[in-house]
Amino acid sequence: MKNKFKIATLLFFATSFTLGACSDWTDIEGIDIKQPNIQEQNPELYTKYLENLCEYKKNQEHKLVYAWFDNSEKAPYNRGQHMSDLPDSIDIVILTHSEELVPFEREEIKILKDKGTKVAYAVSYDDIKAKYDEEQITASQIQMKENSENTFDGFLREEVKKQLAYSEAFDGVIIKFNGKNPKYMTDEDRVSYEATQEVFFNTISEWEKENKNKFLSFQGKPQNIIKKGQLSRFLHIIIEFYQVTDVNKFSLTIQDCLEPGVPTDRFIMAVSTPSLDSSDTTTGYLGKELATIETAYWITSISSEYNKSGIAIDNVQNDYYQTNGTYRNVKEVINIMNPAPIK
Repeated sequence: MKNKFKIATLLFFATSFTLGACSDWTDIEGIDIKQPNIQEQNPELYTKYLENLCEYKKNQEHKLVYAWFDNSEKAPYNRGQHMSDLPDSIDIVILTHSEELVPFEREEIKILKDKGTKVAYAVSYDDIKAKYDEEQITASQIQMKENSENTFDGFLREEVKKQLAYSEAFDGVIIKFNGKNPKYMTDEDRVSYEATQEVFFNTISEWEKENKNKFLSFQGKPQNIIKKGQLSRFLHIIIEFYQVTDVNKFSLTIQDCLEPGVPTDRFIMAVSTPSLDSSDTTTGYLGKELATIETAYWITSISSEYNKSGIAIDNVQNDYYQTNGTYRNVKEVINIMNPAPIK
């Protein structure tokens, strides 16, 4: 109970700091307006706030929030393009572009880490497969490669190594794998598919041995992994709800994953914010309701079969633009899943 009241105090401070910064959120980047913030006004209070914030994030009782942030803009011109403006209570921020971090991004990653926020990026099996298939179209590109790389397995190994080498500035990596369902494969195809999975996960294991201070989470379809025992190495298993159109079908999506060997104590549910394209009226919605909000309420309901550990929000920066810089819907998601206790 004591920890819960500390969390309530934390949320009060977070709200106070946020309100004080609202006037900065819509400033154009080029206008040099310097306003005092809470860190400058009361450094001791801010230090205590950071301590409470980090303690809150270490607390295993709360529901976690993952958030994908589009960091493609390397010369930002508004606050929505700064990861440092994300709500403080987000646990893990996943950057969409990991390969070329510019100085201001590295500085903001440090700001997030001071708040106890972990920063990660994704390595996607399916994206690598799509890249390989595209390169197959041009025969000259294939001929330029070493013989060992003329197969997908060789290409996969080298591409995973290359992408994992970006991890120096990050706290962890999200391993994405959808693939295909091996249940519907011939014996020959299944053997080949299992060998490809071995290449993918063994390459990750080699990196993991040298990076024990970093975490791994899984995203995708765990039911398509042949050797499911290796899923136990992942901090969380992120299940994509992007195509689900009815909250009543959430349970069915999870049921598809509940095969022997799949851990059931670490599920994170992934949904998207609404699109910034006004003609797209389906992305980020369940009917007329926001998918983020409805998912947050669903996560608070208890299941005897599996643990709902939290939510993952795709395109989190969209909420900045759709709520006049307040990230109001993201904050509501956090409060729904982790309400302040009533004294």
